[in-house]
Amino acid sequence: MTEWWLTYLGPAQVGNIRGPRKDLTDDERARDSELQQQFDRVVDANGRSFLVERPATGR
Repeated sequence: MTEWWLTYLGPAQVGNIRGPRKDLTDDERARDSELQQQFDRVVDANGRSFLVERPATGR
């Protein structure tokens, strides 16, 4: 029952949430790693989540 409710009331999803998961390619994994190194996920006082670019490191 909960899964049915999540279809309508849960977080936004792209694609079929009940379908099989797609295997990631090496390029997709590299891109994900790069994004995680460049940005920080921040949650504000209202509970909203957003990304903030990390400051450039000195040379």
